[in-house]
Amino acid sequence: MVENEQQIKVQPIKLGLVKVKVGAIEGSTLITHRLSGEAVADFMGRETGATTKKKLRDFDKEYESCFYYTDDKEYGFPASGFMGAVLESCIPLDIPKTQIKRSVRLLGGVYPLKYKKLNRRVDNPRRSGRNSTPDTRHRPEFINWECELTIQYDTNQISPDQIINLINQAGFSVGIGDWRPGSPKSSGTHGMFKVLATK
Repeated sequence: MVENEQQIKVQPIKLGLVKVKVGAIEGSTLITHRLSGEAVADFMGRETGATTKKKLRDFDKEYESCFYYTDDKEYGFPASGFMGAVLESCIPLDIPKTQIKRSVRLLGGVYPLKYKKLNRRVDNPRRSGRNSTPDTRHRPEFINWECELTIQYDTNQISPDQIINLINQAGFSVGIGDWRPGSPKSSGTHGMFKVLATK
């Protein structure tokens, strides 16, 4: 027998799971704009002047490329977008962002959206950089939308109440999608949400 042998006690990670139903704050619609690889290449080509050959834009194709889809081909929004909003909302609640990264996981890829109406929104935002001429964008706009988030968390580091407060703060101060309050370039009041129910 080895003298002074130490017993190592492994502390198990206690995981909790909570499902949070979120929905649009009254008057706030969700504008989605998923950028496909082809769209990014075309956009960068126009901005840098690398694309010299002018071609007619297919607005129907551009509009369809703005949607996020679940595995079941339903319209949705990515879990990573909600997680980004949650991380940005840590500052007002005085919770270290590193603690949230270590203790909270939003499970799943794209959460399905429920909504009362879907509009094809046409806007003319100005381009950034030297070429500041207006652009034309066709994007989906979801009216009275909601979805359910599946959240796994470390019960030793964070409580369900803290998670709910984080999500509410994220929905009001950051939001998701285009023209959200937390957008670094063109902030607005779209994509704002609040907690409707938990289970």
